[in-house]
Amino acid sequence: MAISNETVATLRRAAAGGDGEAARELGRLLCLLRVGPEHDPDDPAVIQAWPEEPWLRAAVRARPDDTLAATLLAGRLVQQVAFWRIDPYFAEGQGENDTTLARRRDEARELYARVLRARPDDPAALAGTACLDALFDEDRELPEFSEPYSYYELNLQLWSGSFCHTEMVITTDLDELRWAYHQMLRPFADDGPPDDPTLETFIDGEKTDFVVLSGGVGLDAVTIPPLTGTLLPAGHPVQEGLAHYGYSCDWG
Repeated sequence: MAISNETVATLRRAAAGGDGEAARELGRLLCLLRVGPEHDPDDPAVIQAWPEEPWLRAAVRARPDDTLAATLLAGRLVQQVAFWRIDPYFAEGQGENDTTLARRRDEARELYARVLRARPDDPAALAGTACLDALFDEDRELPEFSEPYSYYELNLQLWSGSFCHTEMVITTDLDELRWAYHQMLRPFADDGPPDDPTLETFIDGEKTDFVVLSGGVGLDAVTIPPLTGTLLPAGHPVQEGLAHYGYSCDWG
């Protein structure tokens, strides 16, 4: 089903009315974005909005047994820890420090533990826990995941001299990919992105297709192979834990 701003608005109305499943689905979709559709993507005050967090929290409160909601929230908390640890000086200026990161760590660990009590073999919770442990243990390497998954990886690199800001979206659904791509390009609506986005297709962990989206061409203008094999579970990390399902970014 095609995703639109009305799709999001409908889910938001239902979630605001107390529908826990709608809150989870809204949060899952918003995991794919840096900022929500209602935010100005050019607002310098909105560095990383984490628009999914309040809705995933609402879903976890409304549906304590919903392991997907708990896994998604835990995964985003792990992503927040990784994001704020890129540049500790910048993080400190935004009010982030060892205490706030430890709070996220402890909450994510409790959420993953809740999932694993219900589903001891849950792959996303097991992999997420391993990534979380590695983030806080300098002697531990980021894990390699034994199960090869299939997914799409959308990348946009923005260079300024030797500085590179990279945005990435990981998903397994083509309609959601198209919607996330449109949202990613909102800041460049007038002139197109300064650098060409790329789309990679992974089948059972192996890159099988690479497309350069020249000038930000629409995804309908390119051939995107369907995913086969085992789809990446929502909330699961990829690339030895450097990114998760959904949106992530890096700079350096």
